[in-house]
Amino acid sequence: MCGISGIISLKEKQVDSSLIKAYNDIISHRGPDDDGFFFYKNLAFGHRRLSILDLSPAGHQPMHLGEKYTLVFNGEIFNYLEIKQELQKAGYSFVSGTDSEVILAAYDYWQETCVKRFNGMWAFAILDRSNDTLFCSRDRFGVKPFYYRKTEAYFAFASEIKQFSTLPDWQPVLHTSRAADFIRHGIFDHTADTLFSDVKQLRGGHNLVFNLSDSSVSVYQWYNLRENVAPYKGTFQEAKQEFFDLFTDAVKLRLRSDVKVGSCLSGGLDSTSIVCSVNKVLREENKHDIQETVSACSSIKKYDEQQFIDEVINKTGVKSHKVYPDLDTLFDALDTLVWHQDEPFSSSSIFAQWCVFEEARKNGLIVMLDGQGADESLAGYPPFHDAHLMGLLKDLKLGRIMEETAALQNLHGYSAKKAWQFVAKSIMPSGLAQKLRQTSTPILQDSISNTEDCYSPAFFSSITDMSYDQLCVSNLPMLLHYEDRNSMAHSIESRVPFLDYRLVEFIVSLPDDYKIHNGKTKYVLREALDATIPDKIKNRHDKMGFVTPETVWIQQHKDAVRQKLTEACKDLNQLVNPDQIMASFDKLIKGEEDIHIGSVYFRLLTFHQWFKKFGIVLKNN
Repeated sequence: MCGISGIISLKEKQVDSSLIKAYNDIISHRGPDDDGFFFYKNLAFGHRRLSILDLSPAGHQPMHLGEKYTLVFNGEIFNYLEIKQELQKAGYSFVSGTDSEVILAAYDYWQETCVKRFNGMWAFAILDRSNDTLFCSRDRFGVKPFYYRKTEAYFAFASEIKQFSTLPDWQPVLHTSRAADFIRHGIFDHTADTLFSDVKQLRGGHNLVFNLSDSSVSVYQWYNLRENVAPYKGTFQEAKQEFFDLFTDAVKLRLRSDVKVGSCLSGGLDSTSIVCSVNKVLREENKHDIQETVSACSSIKKYDEQQFIDEVINKTGVKSHKVYPDLDTLFDALDTLVWHQDEPFSSSSIFAQWCVFEEARKNGLIVMLDGQGADESLAGYPPFHDAHLMGLLKDLKLGRIMEETAALQNLHGYSAKKAWQFVAKSIMPSGLAQKLRQTSTPILQDSISNTEDCYSPAFFSSITDMSYDQLCVSNLPMLLHYEDRNSMAHSIESRVPFLDYRLVEFIVSLPDDYKIHNGKTKYVLREALDATIPDKIKNRHDKMGFVTPETVWIQQHKDAVRQKLTEACKDLNQLVNPDQIMASFDKLIKGEEDIHIGSVYFRLLTFHQWFKKFGIVLKNN
């Protein structure tokens, strides 16, 4: 896990060394162990190294293959040993134990198609001096970041947006459509745009080629999840076994490390599955390492999952570390958080995650396993019930609709009215649903709320369709952004076993009933890991997720929040509707407003902090 930098001057014959150094140094937190630079004609590379595999100087980057290729790479190729063996049979020799060297040889042998063989997370750039081109690639789901910016003066790429702020022609202009998407829906990273109007991101599963001869940029998609999934034809028993095998192997691969590995543990199904599987793998391989976990807990009982965390601790014997985030600490850390995130964040749970990685680093944990991707592929979020019911209705499975509706009442404690609201929402015409959404509190000014390219939430006719959207567009890319910045702020590599592409493709291929069955979400996971995880966790149906008592915090600190919200409305009055926002806030404090509106206020606070921190300028896109 590292940070990468690249500048190609479009006006000068070479890049000034002080320019690339400042550009690279601003992300020193991503790689505190080493740095390196490379210059070629009008190109400069920079690299910050966090040593994970082969801690020796042999892993120094930029890395070269003869006089032909030069690489800067951030991430891990988890199947690098298997690819290395294949390349050795083809005549390649290696001088290090790094996956970086394997990437260079793989590119030399298979060219741009090499990425299809990689199982991992990556963002890298390879200079090919034989034809003066720059080949850049990002992993299938965008676990590792890659940003780029082209102006009259230069083409530059980076691991973090803040790197561009060190360049002389930087002007942080707001992308108003993306700002509207974030404030209204709490979403970003769903397009190639960022909240900065002239900064683009290379999306997951895409490659970029820059030609040094004519300065042309070509971006193309090399991985499409839909095109790699065919409907599963096996039985549920066969699916259980295949899930178990794939998940276990995904965990094994992500334990490859020359530094200490730990796990995030929330007490939920996903993190518990990882922690218990790691313990099982360690026992089977006769390794006596004691696994360490870090958990975010709450002093408010309703939001505290310590009983479930302790259940896992007792079963596995892991060494546990716990943190207790609160709003005062969040306000103290907000400026630092926003700076590391590069863009505003939508929930205080991101701060809880920050605290987890901070505690991990204090305890010497350099690699952490986390459960991102499970909810999106295994239908873990409540709206998946809507999609499931819609799929059953489409297939005229009326008996199954009755069963699922009854299960929503029995397992999730929903009233009959609420259970049938799921059915009603699943059959509501999308046009009507969109109209109803638009009648909610108008927090945005008309000038930006009706922009043509603004995000519009979709309705889905099956779990599978919703998973494609959640994995590739509306949810996971944003969560991976948060995860990367929070972990790397503390010089930690975060690994996500549930995003092993083989596992994702398999899960998405399964029938909807294998994922939600009689009200039970993540059904195939629960059954496949029945003997691995505690019954108390397996039988949980009160999904909490990685949450904090956000609305409770707001109500307890209403005066401080009102002051910050008032300041935000004043500074952002060209974007938001101050009167509507403050009136709605007062209703929330009185208990007259939906508690979920609290997340909107939190988004405004982080957006305002980000707006000030990065000196954002308002102009037409």
